[in-house]
Amino acid sequence: MAEEARALNHRTLKPDAFPYPADVSDTAVGVAAVVQRLPQALQQLEDGLKALDEADQIRLADRHPSEVSQADLVNAVSTALSGLSEARQALGRVEEHLRTATGVLGSLGAPWNDDEDDE
Repeated sequence: MAEEARALNHRTLKPDAFPYPADVSDTAVGVAAVVQRLPQALQQLEDGLKALDEADQIRLADRHPSEVSQADLVNAVSTALSGLSEARQALGRVEEHLRTATGVLGSLGAPWNDDEDDE
């Protein structure tokens, strides 16, 4: 997912990367689809971290075990879980804004050709 986002960012660096409004719309719809799927991924990360914690399968890798208290470990896991949860909730707001944008983008079109004005 990260690699695809990087590739998209590189492809769309120049303003002329989108020759038509429909190209912007299609890309925004794709981005919105990713954003819609991210909350589930984050929830599954939370669940995985909780399962590892409950099974006592976590340590603080940046310190020797003799330097780590149970409170340190609880704080680290709690901080990580809180961050994942907050990110998941923030994505709901991102999704709302993208829904608003894609709703409008879907009705944008390129200017009519001069030949089409006569019809």
